[in-house]
Amino acid sequence: MNSLILLGLLQAGSAKSAVSQFPVELEANRIPKTIAKGNCVIHAGRILTATHGTIENADIIVTKGKIAKIGKGLPVPEGYPEIDARDKVVAPGIVDGHSHRASDGTNEGSESITAEVRIGDVLNLSALSAWQALASGHTSALILHGSANNVGGQSVVIKYKYGRPAYEAPIKDAPRMIKFALGENVTRKTDTTGSRFPRTRMGQEAVYRRGFNEAKEYIKAWKDFDSGKSKVRPRTDLRLQTLADVLQRKVWVQCHSYRSDEMLMMVRLSQEYGFKIGAMQHALEAYKIAPEIAKAGVGVSMFIDSWSFKAEGYDSIPWNAAICQKAGVTVSINTDGVSGTTALNIDAAKTMRFGGFTEEQALRTITINPAKELGIDHRAGSIDIGKDADFGIWDGHPLSVYAKCAMTMIEGEVFFERRDAFNIDKKSLRKNKLDPQLHATENQAPVPKGNSFFVRGATVHTISGADIPNGDVYVSGGVISQVGRNLSVPKGATVIEGRGLHVYPGFFDGSSTIGLMEISPIPVMVDNRELGSYQPDLDALTALWVESTHFGPAKFNGVTNAFMLPGNGAVAGQGAVINTDGYTTEQFGVSRRHALVLNFSAGGRNFDFDLCDIVDSSMLFGGASNLGTEHLTLNQLEDYYNYLGGAIPVRAPQATSSNSALEGYFDKSITYMKKRESDPTTPVDTPMEAMIPYLKGQKMVVLNVRNAASIRGAVAFAEKYKLKAALAGASEAWRETALLKKSGIPVIVSPAGKSTLGANTTDNSWDPYDTPYVSPGLLAKAGIKFCFQSGGGSDVMNLPERAGQHCAYGLSREDALKALTLWPAQIFGVSNKLGSIEKGKIANLIITDGDPFEMTTKMQYVLINGKPSPLTSKHTMLRDKYMGR
Repeated sequence: MNSLILLGLLQAGSAKSAVSQFPVELEANRIPKTIAKGNCVIHAGRILTATHGTIENADIIVTKGKIAKIGKGLPVPEGYPEIDARDKVVAPGIVDGHSHRASDGTNEGSESITAEVRIGDVLNLSALSAWQALASGHTSALILHGSANNVGGQSVVIKYKYGRPAYEAPIKDAPRMIKFALGENVTRKTDTTGSRFPRTRMGQEAVYRRGFNEAKEYIKAWKDFDSGKSKVRPRTDLRLQTLADVLQRKVWVQCHSYRSDEMLMMVRLSQEYGFKIGAMQHALEAYKIAPEIAKAGVGVSMFIDSWSFKAEGYDSIPWNAAICQKAGVTVSINTDGVSGTTALNIDAAKTMRFGGFTEEQALRTITINPAKELGIDHRAGSIDIGKDADFGIWDGHPLSVYAKCAMTMIEGEVFFERRDAFNIDKKSLRKNKLDPQLHATENQAPVPKGNSFFVRGATVHTISGADIPNGDVYVSGGVISQVGRNLSVPKGATVIEGRGLHVYPGFFDGSSTIGLMEISPIPVMVDNRELGSYQPDLDALTALWVESTHFGPAKFNGVTNAFMLPGNGAVAGQGAVINTDGYTTEQFGVSRRHALVLNFSAGGRNFDFDLCDIVDSSMLFGGASNLGTEHLTLNQLEDYYNYLGGAIPVRAPQATSSNSALEGYFDKSITYMKKRESDPTTPVDTPMEAMIPYLKGQKMVVLNVRNAASIRGAVAFAEKYKLKAALAGASEAWRETALLKKSGIPVIVSPAGKSTLGANTTDNSWDPYDTPYVSPGLLAKAGIKFCFQSGGGSDVMNLPERAGQHCAYGLSREDALKALTLWPAQIFGVSNKLGSIEKGKIANLIITDGDPFEMTTKMQYVLINGKPSPLTSKHTMLRDKYMGR
């Protein structure tokens, strides 16, 4: 069957089909055009050294892979190629302190201690994930095992020399490393059938103690033998030998950890047994024990703001880095990356918003600081003479959301060079210098009281019209009463001085589980997934938890509204448009039972074989390792074949069972509706009764879709039943702009800009790497109405800065703002209430000291329903408690 599919694909590839309709990215497209081979001159516009400030308009001479000279107007050595970066920013290559890229294996969780296994044995520099790291400006990383057991195995510090033999990856003089792990991943509490010890944190400590004590006996046995004290040669044990090397500080420990108690336990074990900890990895609660970590001389390598994804991440706060640095801890930020491009540079920038880091302090968290924690700061992590010539050359300042990596060099050789596959660079926004930080933190003044408020002298960004410099906004009775310039302050109004500040409509998340799902792995904290496939009468607002900790961080970052929705089933229920503050579910609700949610499957993907079968993609594109170790599923093969204009040589695609079921539900509901209209005495069927306003087109229907096939099917479905529809998800909407334009159906898309784990992965292995970033701009260019969604709860807070990153890839800043304000209001039919600063609309406003997308900006006020809302949250309360230590 695979051979038949491949034959059809190759036939289609050789035919003159519509291949040129969309750009593709094959191995040939990843080969840099610039050849340096370790000797070159870089003419730089700005050089961010990470250790000694910024150097303007200088040159860098690279000789034999090392930084030889830095200065202005340096003579070019004969034969050295010149790289013109005079309109760009040169920064040290990013050092990722925790990654799983370029590894063909991750976990060996069969036993609690597997110290003998080595990541170095499964390195693969042909992995697409390595090239995606380069495309993100990364040059070095610690590649570790997973966290399935206490001691996962030996890690390795590498450089991402994509396409080279695996033996070229390790940094030869980097310390040896080993992965330890603590917490839920080790105890496997979600696995009710597991029987492997340990199941508690008590047991975890016991595992380490038992292992260390056995290793001490092993060391003693060999010492006795070597000294002649014992005549019996000990048996060589690779596991114990590795633990012995740990105790003798020949191997550094990198320890997966989240909670402060387990971290403190590991720190104390290191002091008791004498081993060296390079860093506590992830370290989400490090801020709680920052003084103890600092005193022990242990570094931390953390997520900056990932939280609430499981119980032990519930107390993670974005001020973790700031508190740890204040205590004297070396702080780095990592990806835990698996695949996709990653916005780790923006995570570093967040330390400026959440902690007031300077530009250089923020940059250090992804350069020199992780290099110190990995023992490679003598050769990486900063731009200094004598160090390896590892650079990221950026269009824009790497700590600005309006930046993208243009070139990545390792030891003076170009391994990544940006290809503008979608031809968007010329119209993309960038800033080579950061906006100034006007305030060290958010406005912490007491919230002004009153029933009416007058914002005076601010720049008012109406969104629906022109900006108003030195403008005024008068808010009364929860709504906007006046907007303009030189307005008189009404009697009794509380004045908010806005000079130097900016007023925007509050941001609107187009699809979220906020208030319904607090910690997803804990069933009692998940209230958006009902049983059954046909539940149209469910009302999501009924279940909204008004004390959800997700609301505070969301409004702190400017998100004042969201469409929150139920999840499971073909017909999941009815979502609501909500505010992100209030006392009761009714106060949160702007419009309840607002839209029906359908989960629409891909369609056309039924095969008679296992979809887990895979085909090596090098067979598809010709040549060895053309797509690294990436493989195409049969689903992807079908996608690519359709993309080429062919037809899979298997039985004809058929509608999936779930969509057949959807049609059945709708057909039955229509029959019920007609029967009720003709005979009012017909008994009421509550679920079918709930369908009537949607069948009549009085309310909107949100269809969750993914790829191009499901988009085509969903549009046909909406047209068949004459639905007032919007598509959510729709990651391949950019492929179907003509269809969407013709249908008039808007889309709700997930923004790129993620930094951890799978990050910003393309739908297909042949899509250009920047497709997740470019696609919203393509929608805007085609005239497709769209808005952004977080799709989650704790992640709502990150929606604005992720949306802003698309401006570096062709989306205008004006359209990015509209996609977070006016367009979602229009899509959901509430633009008479929300989305712009106009008279009569609900006064949901944010007031900032700068560009709300940029991390140098601090929030000053948030108004919801016309009342200033405290800029407090679980995060700020924990920050204030532990900053005091």
